[in-house]
Amino acid sequence: MVNQKKWGKNRYIVQELVRRSVKTQYRNSVLGVLWSVLNPLLNMLVMWLVFSQIFGRNDPVYPVYLLTGNILFQALRSATEGSLTSLVNNRGLITKVKLDNFLFPLSSTLSSLVNFGFSFISLVIIMFFMQVIGGYQLFGFQILAIVLMLPAFLLFEYGISLFLSVLYVFFRDIKHLYRVFLTLWTYLTPVFYKIEAIDSNSFVYSILKLNPMYYFLTYFRDCVYNMNYLGQGMPSWKILGLLYLCGIVFFLVGYAVYKGLNKKVISYV
Repeated sequence: MVNQKKWGKNRYIVQELVRRSVKTQYRNSVLGVLWSVLNPLLNMLVMWLVFSQIFGRNDPVYPVYLLTGNILFQALRSATEGSLTSLVNNRGLITKVKLDNFLFPLSSTLSSLVNFGFSFISLVIIMFFMQVIGGYQLFGFQILAIVLMLPAFLLFEYGISLFLSVLYVFFRDIKHLYRVFLTLWTYLTPVFYKIEAIDSNSFVYSILKLNPMYYFLTYFRDCVYNMNYLGQGMPSWKILGLLYLCGIVFFLVGYAVYKGLNKKVISYV
């Protein structure tokens, strides 16, 4: 009974934290939540103008390729950067109210999922436009397979978020280092370029194949980009299994670091 009450309390706290995060994000915005739809579209437009002649010259649906990479990586960025400072930013609650500290990075991770949902609307708009105006067959029932990926992606994000949030309490410089790392990670992920353009025998190609985001993006694009347009059918179950393995491993590592340092958080926060 006690555990059920605690679970109910934690669920309510997470819901309120997520609601507060989403409201705060759009509080002073004229467009409000609509900006979550327009922002990835505008970013895609800029990237399309910059990279289309280099990486998308032979791909008539390159905007879809760009947008899938952009919104998924942005979800990771939003979750992990928001979680990084979540414990320090909520020091008042942590020191005055008895709460489980893992709820704060969890709320940031779930907030990123809400924003991902809004951004996905922009992807559907582009897909619809290119299918109706351009005549490219993009929609199919395989798009529903995205739902199978989301729990693995959330575990992956949450594991990184737990690790960063508790580490930031003790090492504040990690905030600056992580921003540099995110920039490097972006370029080592095929967000705007295609891995086929890289020599398979090169060192960079080997690094790309070790990048977890490469496999998340591959599965995501199989659902919304490759399924009908390239006639590849259903996304790979092998890749989906790899995503869950990756998500579980990152979560366990993040949780182990969090568990080991959590007792000292209240003294340093």
